[in-house]
Amino acid sequence: MRNARNLMKRLAILFCTLLLTAYVFAFQSTYSANFSLGFDFSNGFEQPKMSISTEFRMNPSAFSKDFDLTISLKDSNLESAKLSLKLSDLKLNLYKNISFISTSDPVVLYKVDSGRDGIDVNTAFGKLVLSADVMYFDAPVPMIPNHKVILGKRGNRFDVGLSGYQKVSGFNLSYELIQQDLTNFELKNSVAFLSLAEGSYNWGVRYILAGATNTRLALSPTNISNQNVVSLWYKFGSSPAFNTYVNTNFDFENTLDDLLNNSEAGIDVNFGQFFANLKKVGFSDVTGFMPTEWGKFIVTFGSTFSFMDFSGKASYSFGKPIHSSVNTIGEIYYLELGRSFGNVSAFAKYQKIIGYYEEKDFFFGELKLTGFQNAQISMQLGNGDFAGDNPFRPVVNVIINTWW
Repeated sequence: MRNARNLMKRLAILFCTLLLTAYVFAFQSTYSANFSLGFDFSNGFEQPKMSISTEFRMNPSAFSKDFDLTISLKDSNLESAKLSLKLSDLKLNLYKNISFISTSDPVVLYKVDSGRDGIDVNTAFGKLVLSADVMYFDAPVPMIPNHKVILGKRGNRFDVGLSGYQKVSGFNLSYELIQQDLTNFELKNSVAFLSLAEGSYNWGVRYILAGATNTRLALSPTNISNQNVVSLWYKFGSSPAFNTYVNTNFDFENTLDDLLNNSEAGIDVNFGQFFANLKKVGFSDVTGFMPTEWGKFIVTFGSTFSFMDFSGKASYSFGKPIHSSVNTIGEIYYLELGRSFGNVSAFAKYQKIIGYYEEKDFFFGELKLTGFQNAQISMQLGNGDFAGDNPFRPVVNVIINTWW
């Protein structure tokens, strides 16, 4: 870890040195400012809560044939920066508070979404990525086309991934083997991946075999929920178009119970402007013919439409749990409308949730003025997060964005 800190110090010095040399080149800068004024009338219109926020960004950049520098300043602080240098057949990128860690293997062994300081070096032999807590070398396997190896280090642990792709009789075949924490080899840190799909990916199967039921990939977006993770899909038709799928996970000791409890099956149908989505989660909790006895499920019907120059979408959902914030059987009614009047655009959406014990109303409206040369003004009413537990509150926001 001390070596990693020393490396990052050297990188910081190098970054500053290169930043100073950037002044040799002509800078081009863009600027933006954001002003937001909010009023919350939840406690009545006589005692509104007022909030004010301001934000200023400057993005200077310098370019030459083999040089590219971009900086983002928020208010008076350095928010992020990226410097790219091309030296013959080598490309060097230096990062300051930027998300740049993501391997290119099918499972994605490493992916870090938050900003990091670091460097990557791209050559014909592969890509080397260095940061304080994650380092890896992502390279093609010599003499074997369409295969690559990833040698990585996170903290004090070393990982390796070997992946490949090939066409077999018109089918797409992908596979990968991963071993985490090589110095403390354990089967639970092993993962195998296999994907077989039709040439146009109209049908296929993905399979993950983990070394144990508690196997986890530390820095991967791929979720391993059990020792075996299987996804199957089949698409057919064009008008209407159907997409069917089954996702399941199970271990080798309780296979039947896991298949009944952990499987989900669904179908999506699109026919012109109309759509329908049906999904059932788990099959062991079906106890009868009434909807209250179907366990976890969701059914949605809806359509997009145009009406008197308005464009919109309407849908109806029925299921259990009906919403992330309502854990009972219930219904969701959803409607959105939008229209542009020259340089003025209006948008509104409404959602009503009717659960077994409660009802919730969500509303969000926005009026946006865009007829200015380098600015736009938005007036918003309500909360736009319809997936969370934030029903409508009488909150008004005025947002001014400008750039030059």
